[in-house]
This record gives sequence, structure tokens and C-alpha cells, in this order.
Amino acid sequence: MKSDKKNQIINLINLAINEDKVNQDITSKLSISKKLKCKMFVISKNEGILFGIHIVKLILKKIDKKIKVKIFKSDGSSLKKGMRVLSLEGKAQSILKSERTLLNFLGHLSGIASETNRLVKKTKTYKTKICCTRKTIPGLRYLQKQAIKIGGGYNNRYDLKEEIFVKDNHHLDKLNFRDKIILTKKRDRTNKKINVEVDNIKQLKQIVDLKIDRILLDNFSPTTLKKALKMIPNKIETEASGNITPKNILKYAKTGVRRISLGYLTHSVKNFNFSLEY
Repeated sequence: MKSDKKNQIINLINLAINEDKVNQDITSKLSISKKLKCKMFVISKNEGILFGIHIVKLILKKIDKKIKVKIFKSDGSSLKKGMRVLSLEGKAQSILKSERTLLNFLGHLSGIASETNRLVKKTKTYKTKICCTRKTIPGLRYLQKQAIKIGGGYNNRYDLKEEIFVKDNHHLDKLNFRDKIILTKKRDRTNKKINVEVDNIKQLKQIVDLKIDRILLDNFSPTTLKKALKMIPNKIETEASGNITPKNILKYAKTGVRRISLGYLTHSVKNFNFSLEY
């Protein structure tokens, strides 16, 4: 892991610890002896893919370095209901005050990895790449995108610097659709990938002959998408996005589109259920 990303994670953990007032756990201080030691287990309550073990270690290191952690399942492991993921042994007060912070990270990231993996398996026959977007929770982007990878998915551009991506909101002046793309390519000195979003067949026809790396077909129905794909040369990568859900994703995968991107994988995926049990 790059040092800047590690520092970002440490800062995020510090924020979470301070937010929960971990060192001011009045309930544990009043109800449990400071000397009491115990052993507790993190248990999986669902089936899915695990991600976030390395974060748990960093959290515990910050709260109490003396807590002994034993890992039973590593990141990327398949989980079943009732499985022991890890054990914690040490001061009861320390373990209890770390509970919510570590389960929040573990549950959120495993939820992303699990849902991604479910869609990857569902569309496997059609060899469509399942991708995430930049619709991430502020501060969590790096970890969320790592969870996507662990689940078998792919990352779309990480940030605004990574690729050139001309979207509908970039067409604010009087230039027509095609001329905007030509001008953008002409001004480019980065040699980075150039991606273009199209909203309809008319726009697609205007730029399909240009040297473009990827075309994102936004809010196309499966029928219209199939029609559009026949017009696009094989050298241009294709991506579908907008109004695609687990319920209709197979219809889109069957069209032959190479990538399907879904924002909900990072901004509103269901939390994976873990519990800390004595």
C-alpha cells in the first residue's frame, strides 16, 4: 500500500475513533472491572466475501496494542453464516470500546465486496466487467474501490485526474457534440484515455468514427443498447450505466456490452452483518 493511502486510512480510523469517543466509554468503565480480561469472536451473520481485516488490525493497534488478534479468515475469503472471522483476547474494556468502530468498517467493506461478487457471478456467462463509479462516500473511496476489486469487480476512474471523461455537463457552450470531442482531443497533452458519455443514438453517430478509448452509453434500454453496440468498432471499449439494477442486469449483460457500472455498489450497498460475541 502506498504511504499516502496508508496515511489516509490512519486519518480515517482516527476520525472514527474520535467520533465514537472510544476513550470515554462510560458504560464499560462503570460496569466492568478494569482488570477483567476476556476472549471474544467476530462472527459472520451472512454469506458473502470478507474485506477489511487489515483495517481491524490498525484500529486495534490504535486502541490497545495489547489485544491479541487471531485471524481465521483473510480478506477475500468466502463467508458462511456462523463462521468465526477472528478472535480478540485482552482487556474486556478495550475490546468493547473498539467493537462498533471495527464492525462498522468490516460490515461496510464486506458488504461492497459481497454484493460485487454476487453480480460478478450472476453475469459470469457473458464476461461483462462489473465496475464501480466515483459515487463513493467521502473519505472512503480508496477502501471502497479496493472492496470492489476483492469482490471480483473493476474500478472505473479513481478521480478526475486519472482519465479524460467528457460527460453531458461538459457540453455547456455552443459547440455541437462532435466538435466538443474533437476540441478536447486537440487540446489534450496528457495522452490519457479519452472516454465519452452519450445519451442517445444521435450523439453516438456523431463520434463513433473518432479515436476514442471508451464510450459510455448512459440510460440506454437493453434494446437500444444492443442496437448501439452494433455501430461501435471493436477497438472502442463499451460501457453501460444508468438505471441498471440487480433485477435487470442480466438483460444488459446479454447485449455484449463490455462493462457495466453501478453507483449503488459504493453509495448505498447493504451492510454485511457481523457480531462480536463472548
